[in-house]
Amino acid sequence: MAENVAIGRRPPLWKRTAIKMIAAIRLMTATTGPQDAAERRPGDASPARYVGAALLNGAVSVSFLLLAAHDRQPHQRILTRANVLTLSRAGSAGLLAGTTAAPRVGRRIAWMALLWGGCSDWLDGRFARLDGATPLGALLDIEADSWLSLWAAAAAYRAGDLPPVSLLPPVIRYVIPVLLARSRCARPAERGWQRAAAGLQATAVGLTLAPGSRLHRVGRMMAPMGATAQAASIAVTIRNTLRAARAAVVSSREEAPIGVDRRAVRDRASA
Repeated sequence: MAENVAIGRRPPLWKRTAIKMIAAIRLMTATTGPQDAAERRPGDASPARYVGAALLNGAVSVSFLLLAAHDRQPHQRILTRANVLTLSRAGSAGLLAGTTAAPRVGRRIAWMALLWGGCSDWLDGRFARLDGATPLGALLDIEADSWLSLWAAAAAYRAGDLPPVSLLPPVIRYVIPVLLARSRCARPAERGWQRAAAGLQATAVGLTLAPGSRLHRVGRMMAPMGATAQAASIAVTIRNTLRAARAAVVSSREEAPIGVDRRAVRDRASA
């Protein structure tokens, strides 16, 4: 009788929770629908769609370059060695955008584009240290990395290997430049664990685009961890940006109270 009661007893709470977590991870890392759908859609094998998406992405990158140059570095040289390499990384993002639009055309090209994106990221940093860093170069480097990460995740998802959860961090990340533009404060410095989180996310995306089914499986297993770590990193950066913005507002109010000329306050402070 005691054995029957033991057999019919429910497992403990921690064991049920662990089973549910493992089932959820398997569900997220399972091959999703876009791969099979891509084989059924004639448009996903269209070279015209691939080229059109890549050119449109390139036009957006060039427009951003011109606006950023006008704001950060007017009447100065734009195409330095480091900036040219950074723009080539934006070109890799254009190829990945083409893969997103036509995954049956650009799946092999996407892997090579992502490899070049990593190499150019290392090279432009070396050239920037040799030639001297500029505000425009720093902005382009950050935004090119983010642009490449966004389209790499989109291409890996459309190819059918990356879980949808990995699309959230590169999209949510664009809240940060909006906050920086509105508050006019400096970008908070990243810590070591945040760079490691970005590396984990990039590795998961890269493995899902790499040739070979074993690498795809490893990438799918790493994807939920990378997405969670990257989302936590972005949340910390957003929190620090909001704190810096509030501190800047409080500082400006203390320097120039209501009804007092701000220029006169700055003149007295400098005197």
